[in-house]
Amino acid sequence: MAKHTMGTFGMAGGIIALAAIAAYFGLAHGCEKPGVSRIAGRVTILPELAGQVKATDVLFVIVRRPQAKRPLAAKRFDNPQFPVTYEITNADVMMQGTELRGVVEVVARLDRDGQAGPAQPGDIEGEFEKNPTMVGGDDVDITLKDLR
Repeated sequence: MAKHTMGTFGMAGGIIALAAIAAYFGLAHGCEKPGVSRIAGRVTILPELAGQVKATDVLFVIVRRPQAKRPLAAKRFDNPQFPVTYEITNADVMMQGTELRGVVEVVARLDRDGQAGPAQPGDIEGEFEKNPTMVGGDDVDITLKDLR
């Protein structure tokens, strides 16, 4: 009986691992709100950094797969007035044919030079505190708090 029980636990562990992999890549049914390929929330900035915001700054809200460097989707806001409400959908994906689904990380950057790319000195960054998260969230709020 013990051998049978250990085999059952092993098989259950394998099924759980496959489900986790499927959810990570957005393949599992029921992991997201049906028909919802979007992430929405608000971006705020710490009060002590708010005075550093300039009219020439650009806010980027970026969605990427965990541990990935390239964005999956992004949205640009010129001359942001905080708080900024955002919504990222399949219309904002970076590569045609890619869908916004599965497990993602959401970050934001107030960019001084307005150019997409890695953070530069003077940029202010923040991320969703519950990263990684599933696509479909309406309260994916970010506070800009890290001055580069």
